[in-house]
Amino acid sequence: MPAEVFSTATTHPSPEAIDRAAEVISSGGIALFPTDTVYTVASLAVAGRRISGGVARLRNFKRRGFGPSFPWLVTSAADLDVYGMDVSDDARRLAQAFWPGGLSIVVHASSAVPRSLAHRNGSIALRLSASPVVSAIISLVDRPLVSTGANEHGAPPPTAFSDIVPEVLDAVDVALDGGDAEGAGHSTVVDCTGTQPRILREGVVSRAEVDEALGYRTPLV
Repeated sequence: MPAEVFSTATTHPSPEAIDRAAEVISSGGIALFPTDTVYTVASLAVAGRRISGGVARLRNFKRRGFGPSFPWLVTSAADLDVYGMDVSDDARRLAQAFWPGGLSIVVHASSAVPRSLAHRNGSIALRLSASPVVSAIISLVDRPLVSTGANEHGAPPPTAFSDIVPEVLDAVDVALDGGDAEGAGHSTVVDCTGTQPRILREGVVSRAEVDEALGYRTPLV
């Protein structure tokens, strides 16, 4: 069944669209919406003490199986210490410099993260989005979301609603059409689980900006 589609501005989100997306997510469904980087599809990470039913659907949609984990969109910067463990000073510097924004920080997952939602090495990627759409949805849901680009496996993540293919819309319950997303590409991902941060993916936050925030040259992986 095709998704419900609501139009919304990205700077001043439609209350009707936000309410519906939050309702779908809270009930275990999947929503598609624009962020400050690209369009994403997202569901609850956990419902009560159990993994949300939306997670299995996202894994099937992105052909992930039980391999690599999905990034989490968190509710506040304080979640770095709720869902992260032994968080390094470098990770905190990056959060202070780029949160909310287009930087995902990989940290050791705490016991608040179900093992099956963490990466096989025990890490989790966390991001606090600067998008008013994301902030409004998460404010209502009041729990972190697992998220992934609104693209089919192997395709680039869309930065405009018009780029989203019908197969993706068929895989979600509700979609928010915000026209062009606020960003020009995916988030930058920095792994802060080792002795020195490593850039796993360079995106909207440049390597030079990461280096400036840390005070030294960051290796690319």
